[in-house]
Amino acid sequence: MSLLQSALDFLAGPGSLGSAAGRDQSDFVGQTVELGELRLRVRRVIAEGEAGSGLDTSLLEE
Repeated sequence: MSLLQSALDFLAGPGSLGSAAGRDQSDFVGQTVELGELRLRVRRVIAEGEAGSGLDTSLLEE
């Protein structure tokens, strides 16, 4: 999927047609991540890394 299409799907929000509908189905959503003294909660997956890389990018909040 192109970067532009991913951005448009994100802006469309949950419940729209396309990949945005399954965006919040990730196992990371709702989890708390600790980075040193900082505690962050994963609110929404905004992108995933390339297949096989094992990298995911998520939107975090304190």
